Amino acid sequence: MTEQEKRNIEESIDNVKNAFQRAPNVLLTEEDLRVHLCHRLINHFGTENRTNDGDISISLHTEIRWYGNGNLKTRSDIVLVDVSSLDVSKHFKLPSKGYGFNIPKAIIELKFRRPNGEATSQFLKKIRQDIIKLQELIRVFETVQGQNTVAFWMVVFDKKHNIQCNIDELKIPPGVNVTYCFAESSEQTPAPDAVRR
Repeated sequence: MTEQEKRNIEESIDNVKNAFQRAPNVLLTEEDLRVHLCHRLINHFGTENRTNDGDISISLHTEIRWYGNGNLKTRSDIVLVDVSSLDVSKHFKLPSKGYGFNIPKAIIELKFRRPNGEATSQFLKKIRQDIIKLQELIRVFETVQGQNTVAFWMVVFDKKHNIQCNIDELKIPPGVNVTYCFAESSEQTPAPDAVRR
């Protein structure tokens, strides 16, 4: 992954973060977060290129599953791949996936908490689980390549409580970029009498 590609990812995340802070209810679910981020990422990673097996695809994909102990165990929210390493028509070797590629360029994990979402302890547990997943993927890719060339992000948007201090205390492995954003939803703030109906 090039430095420009990393900057493009950071810019896309910052754009969604700014929109969320300005108007938190543009995002109601984690899927909304994924859609809004992918919408920005596709401007940078949506160019069609030839795959390894002569078809056409783009770098940006979602819900990618990884093998662990022979099974498709781990899923990543957003993955950027080198299209030239992607096989989409010779998928007989990977019948459960229907595609295959070499080491990805970037992996982005998402977490989103609604105003009525889980308690902070449960939310932090889910974030830790994703960090452990990223740590394991770092280990696997380093084993395969001898070094880590994949970029990793953990993007956490929160409408319930500002837990930045808890996020700062998490043991984040080197190479994982964390973006935490708290924006108080207008659902939590009573409307002024003048606009109540």
